[in-house]
Amino acid sequence: MNQPFPIKSKVAQKVWHNFERDLVHKLAPLPKDEGNDIRLEIMSHLYESASHDEADLEEVRFINAIERLGSPEEYLDPLIADILLTQQTIKGDPRAIYQSLLASARKGFFHNLATLVLGLGYFWVIMIFIMSVMHLGDPDVGIWYYPSGNFSLSFSAQPDAIQWQPKWFPLIGIITSASAYWLLNKLLSYLFAKSK
Repeated sequence: MNQPFPIKSKVAQKVWHNFERDLVHKLAPLPKDEGNDIRLEIMSHLYESASHDEADLEEVRFINAIERLGSPEEYLDPLIADILLTQQTIKGDPRAIYQSLLASARKGFFHNLATLVLGLGYFWVIMIFIMSVMHLGDPDVGIWYYPSGNFSLSFSAQPDAIQWQPKWFPLIGIITSASAYWLLNKLLSYLFAKSK
């Protein structure tokens, strides 16, 4: 660990290094760069707080600053959990997406509306993907247009209806659903990050 903060007392250096070691251990689940950024930010706040302390001894100033800062578990556990959940959501992990949707649902009306829209989006993306794959084995699965202008998603042939793109439906459906899934993941991670 590099020491960018000048500390004179050996006891204060020991207090400093013990706190920094605990931080490094706590931040281990994060990517190295992100963990280092957070560690430097916290250590900077600690040093700044200690430099404004009234105590005569340097080690007492650092101990007081650590007490004012509070236990790393109080502020790091939620931060680390949020960062890891955001990373998993971006990667498309279904469990992380579900947790993000639940967290989003707890944030108020706008988030409830966004959760509903995103949830329906995921439902339709999965439905179109399943139908596209099923169409490979059963050509009657697909989108059907009626002369009245209505359409339906159906798992069987529809009387008095014309099937939309029967030859290209699997390719169009799989590409569209994969693209929409990626877009929904990006939108969800944006909303999740913005809600912090």
